[in-house]
Parts: sequence; structure tokens; C-alpha cells
Amino acid sequence: MNTVAISDLRSNLPTLIQQVSEDLKRLIVTVGGKPKAAIISLDELESLEETAEVLSFPDIIETIKKSKRQIKKGEFISIGDLKKKYCL
Repeated sequence: MNTVAISDLRSNLPTLIQQVSEDLKRLIVTVGGKPKAAIISLDELESLEETAEVLSFPDIIETIKKSKRQIKKGEFISIGDLKKKYCL
């Protein structure tokens, strides 16, 4: 993660926001040399929020692990077969 002093942030805000948005860079904003805030892209924030929501379900981790085991064993239906089955 890149660190930027708040004074530099003020001076270069449009450029830094563009980098965060387009290059998915993360910025730690410092005040007086101490980390005080982070700047991340909106896409990354939404992704983090969605992940937190999914992980809030009590049994989701075990369900994900079970699904991975089934995939390794070939116990799944391909998207093509699924479309054929349901005429999609």
C-alpha cells in the first residue's frame, strides 16, 4: 500500500483518485506522519462489503469447503448442461 501525507493528498487529489479508481491502488493517508485513513476504489469497497455479507452467514465457510470438494471430485453440472436441461 502506498502512503501519502495529507498535504500531498490535497495537492494531488485528482491524480491520486484516478490511480485509486483505475489502477486499484490503495492509499494510506498520514497526518503528522501517522496513518489516519485509507482510500480505496468504490469497486473494491463494494467487493469487501459483499464478501463480509456472505461471510456473515453461519455455515457459509463449511458450505464453500464442501463445494470445493465436490468440484475436485467432478460432482457438478457444467453451465452448458444446466442450460440444456432447463432450455436456457
